[in-house]
Amino acid sequence: MTAAARRTLLVCDGAELAVEVAGATGAIGVEVEPRVSADPVSEAIEAMRTGQPVALALSSAPPAEALVRLATAARAQGIRALAAVVGPADDASSTLALLGDLGVVAVDEARPLASALALMEADAKRPWAASTRHLPEVDRVRLASVVGGSERGGGRLVREDDGQLGWGQGDTVVRVGEPRDVALAIGALHAASGPVAKSSRILQGVEREAVSEVLFGPPRPLSDPASKAALAPYGIPVPVEELCTSPSRAAAEAGRIGFPVRIALASPDLRVWDHPDLAVDGVDNAARVRDVFRQMMTLAGSRAPSARLLGVTVTATSAARALLRLSLRPLPEGLVLASVGFADPHGIAAGDHTHTVLPAPLGRIERVLERLAAGELLLSGPAPLRRQSVQALGDVLLRLAAFVDDHRGEVDAVEVDPMAVLVGGGVEVREACVHVGDAFVRSLEATAAGGSAGG
Repeated sequence: MTAAARRTLLVCDGAELAVEVAGATGAIGVEVEPRVSADPVSEAIEAMRTGQPVALALSSAPPAEALVRLATAARAQGIRALAAVVGPADDASSTLALLGDLGVVAVDEARPLASALALMEADAKRPWAASTRHLPEVDRVRLASVVGGSERGGGRLVREDDGQLGWGQGDTVVRVGEPRDVALAIGALHAASGPVAKSSRILQGVEREAVSEVLFGPPRPLSDPASKAALAPYGIPVPVEELCTSPSRAAAEAGRIGFPVRIALASPDLRVWDHPDLAVDGVDNAARVRDVFRQMMTLAGSRAPSARLLGVTVTATSAARALLRLSLRPLPEGLVLASVGFADPHGIAAGDHTHTVLPAPLGRIERVLERLAAGELLLSGPAPLRRQSVQALGDVLLRLAAFVDDHRGEVDAVEVDPMAVLVGGGVEVREACVHVGDAFVRSLEATAAGGSAGG
């Protein structure tokens, strides 16, 4: 094969970025064929189908659907896709995490992209296991978080005369870039190395007819009780609770459940996560339950006179060590995009969240949770408690993903806010909202059109 045939096609969404990446790759001896495209993902996919190696450099994050198409095309050709996203920090970090979960090697700058290309072209299969014993101590410290220092199947990293690093296997040493860039490249290669999300039937024996009865109707967000009714056949854990339409019923149910209880408004139009004052925790007697019911209905009616008020939910109190917010929506190829973040005020203000694709093995889900800045709140404690937390969180995520996948024609999205991670290691969905799309309306319109044509 000629050198030109081996050259990687570099598809960029801007000329300046193409020049920057070409300069970074040229500096370490990697040859690329730069190309600027208005639709870089589609162009990269077309090139993959011809067998040409491809790298992407993007200044803005593509939609998740485009990333799924890219990863699917790479898997179909048996190659590893490579991308750099150098846009706004929040968008780039979410996109990089999502790409890694899809099996795409993803970095955030031109020089780490060049280092990743150099390692891939040198056929460095497990560079995170490379030996670092030939490096100075300062470089070993720089690489400590991503390289284990084992010689088994990982080759070796060496310091070049000009301070850059080389990767070697046998007698061959290939220049791969500055230590920081190499560390980022190896981390991205490792992140993309695990099992990737693939569509699969997760749950069997679910009564889909029962779900369809709840979903049937025009496009709308379902109330929390209706949403939980739709999710119930999928075994989603929820607290002991009861929908009550009168103060006396609420007081009676609170006594049956056991004080203290949580009282929250039930309405498809006023969400508790948007109106936190429409939920009260720690209500400890029947008289207080009745007072809270009346005050809450009055407040909700004055705030939104046209809102549908179904009553309140009376919920058993359980101690939580963390509160999460989830959002899931369908993607192509039978996949589901999931956003996972903390629901407490500090977590929301800090933007502590990440994205992934489901279904995924528990090991991948654990790595997703580790990406959260406050992930230790979920994963701290003895090893058995950590495993229990990962198992419980993973199980709920996979069940929610199965619901979204099974009903992707009718459901636009599912939101959970919050999902409580309990002190004992379990989880429970406290508030949920299923967003119903227009599938039923389109079905009725198609039926009516068919009847008219037949008439």
